[in-house]
Amino acid sequence: MAKTVVFPDSEPLKDALSAGTQGKKNGSGKRPDYRAQALRLRPQRQALPIYSARSAIIKSITENPTVVIVGETGSGKTTQIPQYLLESGITAGGKTAIAVTQPRRVAATSIAKRVAEEVGTPLGGRVGYTIRFEDCSSDATQLRFCTDGLLLREILADPLLRRYSVVVLDEAHERTLRTDILLGMLKDIQRERTRVAQLNRDAEQTSEEPKGYAPDHRSRGTHVKFDEPEEDEKNDDAVAPVMDEVHGDVSGLDDLHIVVMSATLDAERFSEYFDKAPILYVAGRQFPVTTYYTSEPQSDYLDAAHLATLQIHTDTPSDSGDVLVFLSGQEDIENVERLLLDSAANLPKGVPNLLPCPIFAALPQAQQSRVFDPAPEFTRKVILATNIAETSLTIPGIRHVIDSGVHKVRGFDPRVGESLLVEPISKSSARQRTGRAGREAAGFCYRLYTEADYAQLPEDSIPEIKRCQLSMVVLQLKASGVKDVMKFDFMDRPSRKALKHALLELYALDALDDTGELTPLGKWMAEFPLEPTYAKVIYASAAAGCTREAIDIVSLLSVDSLFYVPADKREESNAAQMAFRSADGDHLTYLNLLRAFNKVNGDSVWCQEHFVNRRNVRHVLDVRQQLNRLCARLGMDIERSCGTDLTSVLRCFLAGFFHNCAMLQPDGTYRSLNGSQVVNIHPASSLFGKKTPAIFYDQLVFTNKLHARAVSAVDSAWIAQAAPKLYGRLQSNSSAYTS
Repeated sequence: MAKTVVFPDSEPLKDALSAGTQGKKNGSGKRPDYRAQALRLRPQRQALPIYSARSAIIKSITENPTVVIVGETGSGKTTQIPQYLLESGITAGGKTAIAVTQPRRVAATSIAKRVAEEVGTPLGGRVGYTIRFEDCSSDATQLRFCTDGLLLREILADPLLRRYSVVVLDEAHERTLRTDILLGMLKDIQRERTRVAQLNRDAEQTSEEPKGYAPDHRSRGTHVKFDEPEEDEKNDDAVAPVMDEVHGDVSGLDDLHIVVMSATLDAERFSEYFDKAPILYVAGRQFPVTTYYTSEPQSDYLDAAHLATLQIHTDTPSDSGDVLVFLSGQEDIENVERLLLDSAANLPKGVPNLLPCPIFAALPQAQQSRVFDPAPEFTRKVILATNIAETSLTIPGIRHVIDSGVHKVRGFDPRVGESLLVEPISKSSARQRTGRAGREAAGFCYRLYTEADYAQLPEDSIPEIKRCQLSMVVLQLKASGVKDVMKFDFMDRPSRKALKHALLELYALDALDDTGELTPLGKWMAEFPLEPTYAKVIYASAAAGCTREAIDIVSLLSVDSLFYVPADKREESNAAQMAFRSADGDHLTYLNLLRAFNKVNGDSVWCQEHFVNRRNVRHVLDVRQQLNRLCARLGMDIERSCGTDLTSVLRCFLAGFFHNCAMLQPDGTYRSLNGSQVVNIHPASSLFGKKTPAIFYDQLVFTNKLHARAVSAVDSAWIAQAAPKLYGRLQSNSSAYTS
């Protein structure tokens, strides 16, 4: 049986490929023989189950505007279908390209690396990738892998995506926020491209000059008024757009083909959305997987995951395969990693070594790629992953899967704001996790929940667009030219209340004017791949004279944790962190930490002594560098600093986070201004146990009660000044909250 295709280590190019298809020299000084490499891999490609359907797939895609493809695990759809399209000549002799979207950065880069090897081109030549702040492509690139967010940003610059003849949406079942926006926008773009192409064909037949403009895909209409009745949703299905005109040269523009594919997909639903698009089912290669459940519910899934991993490691031979553990997020992964490292140091003699390899979205790419490296001799790898490893990645060597049964879910309630909750997964996610153990040989899945609990899981997860804050979605749509977001053709329409709340927040941020149109500030904010609140903070920092500090803190807020607190060294950790703590709260505490980290150049011994998460702070430096480049391109003075006067920094943050404020009550609790909910300061905060008249926070996390994370103290009068449209009366009435 042929070996399953795997995706080896993917290191990003450090220097741009100026020669397009010319590669870098290898260690011997010779250029790699890409063609020979592709020929060596050809037998593996031809042995994949999808190869027998190659002609049928190409025929269906070229003859239909949209095709839905359900490819079972191991079929090879992710790597092969883009190549089949490239080989079919659909890119019109190199004049257009094929875009393949992935929900996550690490998937886009690793898949692009593998496909480049199979095509026989250096990465960045005929095959490349583009992710946030990193472009490994060239003018010669015809097959471009990217995140769905990057393709959305391309639509801002080119509303008709003239660059592409085919867009492939991979892992569409994940239904991220950006995926759902893309679905609607691509559907409208496709319709407009079809109309334009027909106009051009008609013009050629009649020898007329082709039209110099095309109707845009952007909807127009009277903007929703904020005082409309909440229950008036009877017109929500009226999604037929009214078109504007967009000028530009569209001569020669051809049809846009869309391919929607996944290993697990509600195919009929997607087919209906794309006007009854044909559905192709591709069989895969899946070895049997034996599934085990716990006999009783587990009170601590982290401890259960740790013990299950050790049990597998000590009870099975070292050559029986690696272990993949699914956990909810970065904090869980780091906790289990520390537990395993402690246990690995005390393994009995004769038991193989244990090598924990974490992988999560915020992890730097060089460290993410470690999961693809072969384990050293007499060593078993234990991959600690979020749901990033459910479908987006194929990691070689996995034979044992431990499923904690939970994942981290973003939620939004207008009364309390955005929250990040650990919730049970769906049955479809559980099946995907199980399938990871059967890619190369028969495997085993250990579910850390009972069979009865599995029966109670929902069949599918709720799409992100129906449970999250939509301000970034609405800003992207507005920046792309959608005039009336209420009539945008969402596949799953968010509630009218959620859309109106997002519009109101953007209005309060001054991103929209009184008529609901995008302001110049709104257009500026849309340039940032950040939530609008963070973009507004950076914008406000220019006038406040603290751009350096604002960029630093926004970068620091991009990771889950900056410190680590070992269970057996809590007192030592808290004492070490006192060196950075600011009386004004966490934002300035984080800034103090970054400044100290820079002074010692990230010395690893210093980080250990101060219980600083060195890996995360280094990621912060990467994000800061990326934001610096973007701000400099927009004409900002990124070195402008307020020095030691940090009051302006806190006031600057209120320009974006006025929604996330709470006032001290007479009974000693804090009550949010938005929704009037009781808010508790998180125990890890430097303000925990202290009382201050007013606070703002980065996010709310609900455990047994509502906790505010990343909290700072502010003057209540500043809140009114930051958002006079919402809190204009707060300044005069502030004593009512504090007396």
